[in-house]
Amino acid sequence: MKADEVLTAHHDVLRGLLRDLAETTDAETERRRQLRDELLRQLEIHTQIEDELFYPAVRNVSPLLSLAHAEHRQIDDQLATVMRMAVDDPEFVPEVRMLEKTLRHHTMEEEQRMFPHSHALGEDRLEELGEQLRARQHELARSGGMRLIIRLKRATLRLTPTAGPS
Repeated sequence: MKADEVLTAHHDVLRGLLRDLAETTDAETERRRQLRDELLRQLEIHTQIEDELFYPAVRNVSPLLSLAHAEHRQIDDQLATVMRMAVDDPEFVPEVRMLEKTLRHHTMEEEQRMFPHSHALGEDRLEELGEQLRARQHELARSGGMRLIIRLKRATLRLTPTAGPS
């Protein structure tokens, strides 16, 4: 599987999680918590494999890296808002929808604009990179270190007060 195919498949997972989360009701608090936590986990894994492997590989063939990094920060900021909210807050779904829109924009930018640039690396390199991405993705999914990072991030985000009026 080529690198762009691996990342597109993971984009589908992320989009699906956000869609499922946005479709929950206020009464489904436990399901919302589970989906939100899984979204955090999958976004952490995705960001890490892109930052570690994909972006360095395409830095010489794609002018879009700065944009991709900026969009990752925007997604992180919006995810932080969702993580801080009570899952039964009436504004929870609208915030999830905003995150969903931002993620959808980011993934489409990558899939339609950055991934075609990656083809300049050649088929063999894209296959090799795809295998590296899949291996690292599976490693991170099973990693105790990644589980610790997720727990710490989740706890930190939930404890950090949101900015209110001064």
